[in-house]
Amino acid sequence: MVNCGTLLKSVLVALVLVAAVVSGQTNEKLSDCCMTVSKWKPTEPIIGYTVQIAQAPCVRAVIFKTEEGEYCTYVKAPWVLSTIKELNAKAQIAASTATPTSPVSLLSIITSTASPPSPSTSGQ
Repeated sequence: MVNCGTLLKSVLVALVLVAAVVSGQTNEKLSDCCMTVSKWKPTEPIIGYTVQIAQAPCVRAVIFKTEEGEYCTYVKAPWVLSTIKELNAKAQIAASTATPTSPVSLLSIITSTASPPSPSTSGQ
């Protein structure tokens, strides 16, 4: 009977440990990541991308962003590298054509908006 009591205690301890582990996992924030990839190019226009490194359960992938959503793609798919190069070139062109804004001084605002006194008020 002692063996049966010890076995029952062991089973109860194991159940408590399993319950603690499972309840702890539900409180953790689960991150969205690619767990599978596709070799096919999205049909929507691609507007951006991110590279995901492999870290279980996430797999190595390039995540292409479209207006419709994100697509997990195989890093070595034939079209992926050329698409990344096109996106990088577009981003570089956009960055180089953006006009830098120059800071406006308070003095330039005052002198550009100040009007000369009217003749009728200057003589009085």
